[in-house]
Amino acid sequence: MVASGRRQRGELELWRQLTQLTSVLSSSLDKRLTRQHGVSVSEFTALSTLAEGGSDGVQMQELADSIGLNQSTVSRLVARLETSGLATRAVSERDRRCTYAMITERGRTIVDEATGTFQKEFGTALDIAAFDERTAPLVARLRHDPTT
Repeated sequence: MVASGRRQRGELELWRQLTQLTSVLSSSLDKRLTRQHGVSVSEFTALSTLAEGGSDGVQMQELADSIGLNQSTVSRLVARLETSGLATRAVSERDRRCTYAMITERGRTIVDEATGTFQKEFGTALDIAAFDERTAPLVARLRHDPTT
């Protein structure tokens, strides 16, 4: 029973580290991407997912699952991307219940331009988090490669 209690505290601490790290990384990425490219980190993530999808686009539910947001939130996010000319939506001709989102050329340009910014900012933010006592243990675990 004692080992189980320690494990639960360990898992709770890991959860706290994860939420703290996610918050720090999201905030840092959001500021940089918005300032330099005019898109939020959620919009960039959605656009990146759409860029990886086929020419038919990505079903809205699949997009929601892929980026970790609920379908309602993704619907609003894609509406913003449509308004900005970065994505479009279309109802499936095979199944009228399904809506697909597709990236536009302008959206693809944003992804191409912002990917380097994302990678650099993510690395920098992770480096900083590695020295924060609240997140350092998790960063060390994430960066650990058992194959080396």
